[in-house]
Amino acid sequence: MTVRGRAAAGAGVAGATSNFRVAFRVLPPAKREGIVTVYAFCRSADDAVDEAAGPDEARAALAIVRRQLDDAFAGREDDAAVTRLSRAVKEFRLPRKPFEDLIEGVTWDLEGRRYADSEELREYCLRVASSVGLLCVRIFECEDPGADRYAEELGVALQWTNILRDVGEDLGRGHVYLPADAMRRHGLDDADLSREDPATRLKVDALIRAQAAYARGRFDAAERLLPPAERHRLLAGRIMAGVYRALLRKIERAGAAVLDRKPRIGAPHRGLIALGLLLSDRSGSAA
Repeated sequence: MTVRGRAAAGAGVAGATSNFRVAFRVLPPAKREGIVTVYAFCRSADDAVDEAAGPDEARAALAIVRRQLDDAFAGREDDAAVTRLSRAVKEFRLPRKPFEDLIEGVTWDLEGRRYADSEELREYCLRVASSVGLLCVRIFECEDPGADRYAEELGVALQWTNILRDVGEDLGRGHVYLPADAMRRHGLDDADLSREDPATRLKVDALIRAQAAYARGRFDAAERLLPPAERHRLLAGRIMAGVYRALLRKIERAGAAVLDRKPRIGAPHRGLIALGLLLSDRSGSAA
């Protein structure tokens, strides 16, 4: 479950792109193309695991993704997708490590890794989401090193929100991302997520809302880390944060109902959030 939200950093990228596309529209064409190219690569890595018939097929598909990354950094242009990625790497001087971190995180999905606590889950989020944010910061041409810290924390917030939104869908795939220690604190185990009795659902309600509060704290931390001089360059990231904060509020209201239906933010609402931030950016306010 990368930033595309398993159905997104998108995120070219379906699923999360529905939430992210509104943010990308504020970018000039060259930067927008760069972002779409990066997100398309992220999607290919995610799909290598999600759409494979089994572990062996997934490993083979990931090997192809790794070769494409090698080719892109070697400057080979014998494949359309590799050509686009190679050109983005050159134009925006993209580092290789975030791409490698992303592939490592996707490999953890292949392994079916379970996360003991919030620190372990944070490490997963840093790989599958913050890594993409660090690439975006390069494409946005941010100059303050503090933009990296903002991207890392925002990536954790976005991915944590995706995890809460997708609890039911992931459970159907045999994955549980919620921290095991948090579940124990609420008197739950993984099997309880499939139960529908009222007492268990009340516990799941409390768990989801507690985890939503943690995610909200990550959004707040990201906002504190936002370098004032980079507010304009990071407008797309701020729009993503605004949309996902709205999604998080829906998740909090839904509670255990996220097991049955994924909360979503409609296109008009996303547009209003983007417009408000765009207007505040143009007026120079600190919204």
